[in-house]
Formats: sequence, structure tokens, C-alpha cells
Amino acid sequence: MMTFDQRVDTAIKEMSKIGYKPTLFMEMRSSYGTVDAIKKLIHSKEISSGFYTLWEHKRLDLSMENIIQEPMWKSLFSDDDRTAALKRLKQYEFIP
Repeated sequence: MMTFDQRVDTAIKEMSKIGYKPTLFMEMRSSYGTVDAIKKLIHSKEISSGFYTLWEHKRLDLSMENIIQEPMWKSLFSDDDRTAALKRLKQYEFIP
């Protein structure tokens, strides 16, 4: 079974195929850990440049906001976390 970090790594590898390297997220991940870095991103009032880049490439399926909606990661994120992420996805007309 895949760990959450492996799932995120898989998404990052897919991002590289569209020419995007999430440098800021990777730095945050190194500093705070994967889960806490994602929580900081999804609760920020500012939409990250990475989210916007994925939206431009029509690849919000690779966004952390989308990945945390997957049922197997439910124990890692609160309902508030998932709601905030889902709200952002819906703002950009993406429904997981």
C-alpha cells in the first residue's frame, strides 16, 4: 500500500511531465513535513502559484487540494482541512 508521502511524490513526478517543478512546496515540505506543509497551503488566503500553474495546465487533479480528498488520507486531515481545499477547487470549477 502506498504511503501519503509516496502519493505526493507520484503527483510531483506527474507535474514534471507538464514542465512544472513545485519548488516552494518542496521547500515547505522539507521544513514542515508533508501534511503540515499542505495544511499551510490550503488554509492560506493566497492561492499558491503552484495551484494556479496546475489550473492553467488543466491538471488540478495533481493539486494537494485534490489529493487530500482521496478517502484513504481522511485520517491525516480534518473536515475543516478538506472543506477549505474543496472550496478552493470549486472556485476553479474543479470537482474531485
